[in-house]
Amino acid sequence: MNVSETVSHNRYNLHSESHVWFVNPETVSTHTQLEACRVLLSADEVQRHSRFRLPEVQHQYLVAHALVRRVLSQYWPIPPQDWVFSHSDRGKPLIANPGTPALRFNLTHTRALAACIVSLDVDCGIDAEQLSARHNPEDIAKRMFSADENAHLQRLSGVARLEYFYSCWTLREAYVKARGVGIAFPMHKLEFSFSDIHAIRVVFDSDINDNAALWDFQLFRPTAAHILATANRSGNQSVKVVRLNEFVF
Repeated sequence: MNVSETVSHNRYNLHSESHVWFVNPETVSTHTQLEACRVLLSADEVQRHSRFRLPEVQHQYLVAHALVRRVLSQYWPIPPQDWVFSHSDRGKPLIANPGTPALRFNLTHTRALAACIVSLDVDCGIDAEQLSARHNPEDIAKRMFSADENAHLQRLSGVARLEYFYSCWTLREAYVKARGVGIAFPMHKLEFSFSDIHAIRVVFDSDINDNAALWDFQLFRPTAAHILATANRSGNQSVKVVRLNEFVF
């Protein structure tokens, strides 16, 4: 089966789009649902799952990793439990099954939300955060945001300040995950500007080896309590449409 035949089975065309699939892990709670998730995980994933001490984090991990496997099987005829993953030198997850198309994916999970992005031929990244009060966000912003972003943050208050902080944060995380450059990347050398969540621009510091014209960033509100950011390295292709879909287990 070729890629065109595969994507024709889906609602959307992966050739011109990237797809985000999300679920609230708290809705996956019955014994039957949880067992159906567990049997999909690899031995390595089962080990990592068992290392988490907090039940909530264990649950998020289980649902998120089952989600990725179920989603990928919508695009290529491999059973969810048979997907094989490897990692780049800096930890970026990659598909290792032979003979598959150039599917790329990335995963995020936070309280009450797990989400993954799937793309074809282009690097992609995703990050989501719950819009909850955070201890000393200004200190994080001073270390991670640009001077202009910090100045803008200081002019805001209340919910607007919280939304701006998490928007800047998730956009950075999505970019770093798309590139697979690791946590040592100097995030303060990125600067995002947006008049709204649909018109996002990035400026890279001169010593970062990247071109802003190659990237497409988008922000979403999958729920009233979450902000989700995506990054696609569009290259010479037209900007990809990002479709948001709720996944039902």
